[in-house]
Amino acid sequence: MSLVVVAECVARPGQEDRLRTALEALIEPSLEEPGCLAYRPYADPNNPGHMVVVAEWAGPEALARHGATPHVHHARQVLDLVLAEPMAVRRLVAPGPGAQGPVAQGPAAQESVAEGLASDGLAAEGLASDGLASDGLASDGLASSK
Repeated sequence: MSLVVVAECVARPGQEDRLRTALEALIEPSLEEPGCLAYRPYADPNNPGHMVVVAEWAGPEALARHGATPHVHHARQVLDLVLAEPMAVRRLVAPGPGAQGPVAQGPAAQESVAEGLASDGLAAEGLASDGLASDGLASDGLASSK
């Protein structure tokens, strides 16, 4: 059974472009991962600082592997710099034949990154030990190649 992940991100003022670039930089490497069925960020046309990522995974194991990849580790570090609030994440499954009740997987449909994704290997980590500067994306390695 596939697992759909919806992650909502809100950028700090002035960090909207960095948020967009960081999320777009995850598209290609994520789609190349085994078990990634879809990965797409969306921007709110009325609020450029609000973006939503919708990804579909073959299952929880594929999502956990995704969380352990270098590109996700790097993106978490950048997101720690640009997000105004913790990312809200929902993990959803399609109801099976005859299923009743909510479609959200687990006890809570909405979780913070630190709480809900830690078990999937996606918990955010500190930046100080990694020596990452908060200046431009070129130094982050996330400059757009478009």
